[in-house]
Amino acid sequence: MIQLTIFVDDITTVMSVFTHIRLYTSDDETGTYTHLDYIALAAGVSTYTYTHIEGTSDTWYKSSYWSVATESSLSDPVKGTSASLYHYPTYPEEIDFSSTELTIINKIRKLTGDNKSVERIHMDSESFNCYIKEDDKTVELDSIGWPVYITINNVEQTSLQNPWVQGYKFLTFSGTLSASNDELIIWYYNFKFSDREVYEAYDTTMIPPGLSSTTVTEDHMVLQAAIDLLENMYAEAVVDDGAVVRNDATTYDPSPGLREWDKKIERLKKRLDDLVKQYMFSSLEGILID
Repeated sequence: MIQLTIFVDDITTVMSVFTHIRLYTSDDETGTYTHLDYIALAAGVSTYTYTHIEGTSDTWYKSSYWSVATESSLSDPVKGTSASLYHYPTYPEEIDFSSTELTIINKIRKLTGDNKSVERIHMDSESFNCYIKEDDKTVELDSIGWPVYITINNVEQTSLQNPWVQGYKFLTFSGTLSASNDELIIWYYNFKFSDREVYEAYDTTMIPPGLSSTTVTEDHMVLQAAIDLLENMYAEAVVDDGAVVRNDATTYDPSPGLREWDKKIERLKKRLDDLVKQYMFSSLEGILID
């Protein structure tokens, strides 16, 4: 994804002749440039931005001023800048967490190794049926996640109700989608647990043995929540993928990965145990008798 920024020096003079900025693109600086899109000029607006979903760091661009009657010469070739999709999503978050809550969530994600990544789905006439469900309104994601940037025919969707996220796996739109008329692009965070699920694990986890509601700290609860999430993931993995599968040519054995997972849980348990002991022993007082 590439973002272009176009500056118009004298918008009043330009609009006296032209109505749009016309964009062209090429994979080579000196290659053939093909028409990409139009940007409508607006009175008093001198700076325009355009997001090219298919653009990469190797894509080149030229622009012109255009109207039905005439077109200016093309600009010199330029490259755009990478759009910061990961940091500036336009689809609403599931929950508006505070900075303190987000810090807790990120600590737990780091301990569990569940760092969010970004995935992309591009539905056009050829790939439409691979994602759309029978109601022609629901799209199935490749993996569980939460949308961050959605466009239908280059129009951004910025409402939690359109689409409605179901189970972090399905997006249901308000209207019928058509393979022949609609181009749908979905960028979404991919994770094992959503921010809501991570924070709920922290908010509902049991106080570790040896501590009370007055002595437990955030660090204790973060470690305990991470252990709870990993144990849930481990149990699910054992049930779903725990069996060794063999055929004439290959063998699938998940045991090494499961052992490493178990070791990680044990390391976190020891870390929590050491932290609990540290707080318990720090309050002890007495006389050393030699």
